[in-house]
This record gives sequence, structure tokens and C-alpha cells, in this order.
Amino acid sequence: MSNQPYDHVLTEMLQTASELLVQKPDAEWLFWTTFLLTEIQSLTPAQRYIDLLAQLQEAIAGQLAELAS
Repeated sequence: MSNQPYDHVLTEMLQTASELLVQKPDAEWLFWTTFLLTEIQSLTPAQRYIDLLAQLQEAIAGQLAELAS
């Protein structure tokens, strides 16, 4: 059993956002991804946002390492 959280509404919304994002030109992907992070930042206390970015950085590094192997 996975320890990943699941919320059917949030999952559906993020899947739809992902589908819309990949229809945009590649040059816009970073903007829209960082837009989401900026929206999260505006709703989150500074330390929680810093912690999120650190965890995100680790997760991205892990994905890059996996893809490189």
C-alpha cells in the first residue's frame, strides 16, 4: 500500500492542469510551474514554503538521477 496522500478532487485538478500545461509551448512550462509555486508561496508561511522548496529540490534531484540511469 502506498503512503502517498490521495485526494480525488486535487488529483483530477492537477492532472487537468498538467494536460493543459503540456499543450503550451515548451518555453512557457517553467513560467506556469513557477506560477503554481508562487501561488502556494502566497498562501504559506515563509518557513513552510522554504521547507517545501527544499523537499521539492530533493525530489527533482531524485527524478533526474533516476532518468539518468
